[in-house]
Order: sequence, then structure tokens, then C-alpha cells
Amino acid sequence: MPYLEVDRLLVEGELVDGVRVWPSQRELARRYDVAPSLVANFAGQHECARRREEFKARGERPAEVPVVEAPAPPEPAQAEPKPRRKPGRPHKADAPLIPFEELDRLLVFGEVKELDDGSSTTVYPTHRALAERYGVAPSVIASYAKSHNCTRRREEAVARISARADEKLIEARASALAVSKDDTVRMIDGYLLNYEKALLEGRVRFDNPTDFNTMVRLKEYVLGGPDSRQELHAALSLESLQQRHARMLRELNEATPELTGVVETERPSEPAQFSAGRSIADPPPLTFEDAAQKPMADGEASVAADVGPRGANGGGP
Repeated sequence: MPYLEVDRLLVEGELVDGVRVWPSQRELARRYDVAPSLVANFAGQHECARRREEFKARGERPAEVPVVEAPAPPEPAQAEPKPRRKPGRPHKADAPLIPFEELDRLLVFGEVKELDDGSSTTVYPTHRALAERYGVAPSVIASYAKSHNCTRRREEAVARISARADEKLIEARASALAVSKDDTVRMIDGYLLNYEKALLEGRVRFDNPTDFNTMVRLKEYVLGGPDSRQELHAALSLESLQQRHARMLRELNEATPELTGVVETERPSEPAQFSAGRSIADPPPLTFEDAAQKPMADGEASVAADVGPRGANGGGP
């Protein structure tokens, strides 16, 4: 450790940016990479603390350091004393004047602000922003807004403005459509009149009425006549037909007899004497009329007995 350098720093210090400072023992130990106790023992043995106080009292400077006169301190400017506010609550007459008409307009209708893209929008400032703008407490703005129903009036104003804007847009659009339609019809009528004059003068051909037909159809289209009707020509693709067929099959599979209107009824069973020993493949039994017309074995037709109600019961003719 350079003891002479350490002794000079402990007693006379060093200049840093024109100001004399005395480094601490810990800083010197860190600077010369030694233990702080070594610097403390050296300072105690050589009475560096007492010598520093004597050096400060004498105001001496080392010979190698040039003496630089300190600049004269600037004269303090005589600042005007600030007006002191009177203690207590200010008088009502001293309260700041608020343009209530403008405040009411801002609370109800807002103000127009221009955006970065050049468009404009309506912004409603907050009570705190208005209080800072007019230099009053936010409670003053809140009390005024509550006493004058500014929130309800704002909602009504927004609804009225929207309705009025819609009416203006509808009127402007209708006027534009009407003017353009009337102008178009007037131009077509002028063309037809000039075409008639040219036809009478023989300046146009009369064997090709294409232009005349086109203009007449155009006029009917503009006026909403028969030629203004539109026809829809559409063709079904194979994919759409397949989708419809699949949907129809799915609906048929999911349909129940009740939905389709089918009512299942049971067929009454035949008597036992007719159905006994018969199958579905056998022909139906003969009735009395069939027996009357059935040929006999010798080829003659049998005569059916006239069985009436009496004969069936065993009565006489």
C-alpha cells in the first residue's frame, strides 16, 4: 500500500470536479485492495484525523495544486413576494365565473373533435376535465349536471339528432333519385322526338327500328313498365339435385305413419266354418249367385233355388 499517498488523501483529500473531498477509509481500502483495518491502524498511528482538522482550520493547499479563486456568488435576485391567500373560505363574490351556457352545451351536446385521419367525432368531456378547464371543483360541475338533468337531456338529444339525421339522409337520397329519374326520362323523350323529326326528314333509316325499340324499352324500364320486370334464369346442378334427393330419403325414413296420414286398421276375421282348413292360396268360397251360374256335370246350368226370407226359415211360398 502506498503509505505516502494514503497519508495525503487522509489529511489533504483530493479534488473532484473542482471540489475537495476526503475519501473514507473503506473507499481507500477498496481502492488499494487492502483490509479496512490496515487503513484504520495507519490513520490512528499517524493521527490523520487531527491533522485533517488542522488542515481545514488553516485552509492551506498543497504546493502542487494551483490556487483558484472561487467565483463570486451571484447576487440574489429580489423576487416579488407572492400574494398570500386570505385564510378561511373565500367569499361567494370572489368565486370564479363559469359560463353556464357553454357548460350546459358541453354536458348535453358535447364538442366536436377532429381525429388523425381527418374525420370528426363528438366527445363528451368528463366532470373533472370541465372542472380543470374552468378552475372549479368537480362537485360544482356535478351539482349543475344533476340539477339540470344533463344526463337525461343528453340521451334525448342523441335520439333526436339520430332521427333528424336519418330524415335528412332519406330526403336527400329521394331527391337525388327523383332528379336523376326525371332527367333520364326527359332525355329519352327528347331523343324520341328528334328521332321522329329525322324520320320525317328522311335522315334515318326506317327499315331498322333497333334504336327506336331500345329507347322505348329503356323508357318503360325507367318508368317501371312491363319491360322492367326481371326474369330469373337458374339451372340446378347435379350436386344440388343429389342433396335434395338425400334430404327427401332422410325425411321419408324419419317420417312416422301418423305424420304421413296412414291409419292402420285390423281386417275382421272370417267365420270358423269358412276359414277352417283353408289357406291364402285357395280360391275364395262360392256365393249363392256363383252357385246358380256354375255348370252341372252334364253341361246344363243349375237353377238356383229362390231362397227368400221365408225359405231360409223353412216357411211356405
